[in-house]
Amino acid sequence: MSEANNVWRLDVDGQERDIEVEHSSMTGKIVVKLDGQVVEESRLLLSKKPVEFKVGEHVALVTVDYAYSGLASRSSLHFDGRYVEPLGD
Repeated sequence: MSEANNVWRLDVDGQERDIEVEHSSMTGKIVVKLDGQVVEESRLLLSKKPVEFKVGEHVALVTVDYAYSGLASRSSLHFDGRYVEPLGD
């Protein structure tokens, strides 16, 4: 089972915000959290449907990409249209 867990820390209008993605390629379940609160929880098994949500007046877009017939996955974040690097391990 592959997990696509990432955390991003952003300065949004002078306030530090955390976005976290927990994803299981085995079940297709994805949980997106903003500052520890769930903003999206669904099953997107092998779907490339992005999860879009607002952070104040800004738009965050989380995408989970699959490889190796769904055996591996990774998540990415675009904030106001710009790619954001996740925090390092």
